[in-house]
Amino acid sequence: MNKVRLFNSASLLLLAVIILPACSKKISVFSKSYTAKDLNIQQLDFDYLTIKSKIVFKETHKTTKATALIRMKKDSVMWFNLSGALGIQGIRGLITKDSVIILDKVNKAYYSYNFEKVSKEFNFPIDFDLIQAMIVGDMPKPITKDNSIKKNGDRYLVKQNIDRINIVNFVNTQTMKLEEVNVTEKETDNSLKILYKDFRNVNNQGLPFSIFISLIHHNEFGQLETQLFIDHTKAEPSEKPLKFPFTIPKKYEAK
Repeated sequence: MNKVRLFNSASLLLLAVIILPACSKKISVFSKSYTAKDLNIQQLDFDYLTIKSKIVFKETHKTTKATALIRMKKDSVMWFNLSGALGIQGIRGLITKDSVIILDKVNKAYYSYNFEKVSKEFNFPIDFDLIQAMIVGDMPKPITKDNSIKKNGDRYLVKQNIDRINIVNFVNTQTMKLEEVNVTEKETDNSLKILYKDFRNVNNQGLPFSIFISLIHHNEFGQLETQLFIDHTKAEPSEKPLKFPFTIPKKYEAK
């Protein structure tokens, strides 16, 4: 695979985790019973959203910085444009529920991935919902009756066991906003950690403007860590449809 590296393409997207509003089924926590409604976890409600961000992507012996413009239609599509860094100038991407397409204007090439391929690249399960969640600070998966919840100091711990992964969500008891997510893949022990800070009011809702993501994965060379720092500088929700300009010129080569 020719690697504009999924960051020079989709590393911005490399992570995320939260989906749709939680359901209101009963959740047992030792002797007490809770519902998602009892917790009232605050998910970001929007139709369309435009975000401007500064990002830093760190791999072993390599750091890349860039500015990102992101446009989103909730639960449907994400569009982004990266600029300001050598090697990723002129990178544009489109993420749908089943694919990631990267346009490299400098080298006149494009890259197309399904999420199975993206997950294999990072050796960790990644999908649209995870990426969307990471960007806006939502829970990765909805609460179900099989989850466990307990209170630890000023945070609720919501533990989820879903297919290949274990998830622990840390929710602030006062703001009811997600502050930390730890995801571990059962078979490989690969892990994803997300920290949300600097919550600001966007359309009367709390949006984290500072996001730290750490992906630890293992391969034949041992343990590797990939870090992503996202600092939003502006966020604007919109009820009017946004445009997602994305066409692949005929002369561009598929990589």
